Amino acid sequence: MLATHDVELAAELAHRVVLLAEGEVIADGPTAEIVVSSPSFAPQVTKILAPQQWLTVTEVREALA
Repeated sequence: MLATHDVELAAELAHRVVLLAEGEVIADGPTAEIVVSSPSFAPQVTKILAPQQWLTVTEVREALA
């Protein structure tokens, strides 16, 4: 388990995320599904390379190799 405000770190390490707002669960599910569906929580790499659903620089590098 990891608790963080660092979306890039969570995208790199987590298979599942739970987003909280004011102490309430607002989203719970697979990392890619949750962070890509919410632009305010998406990592920078996801925002820059949309509509691709890459979450990490490593995923981009592997996809483009």
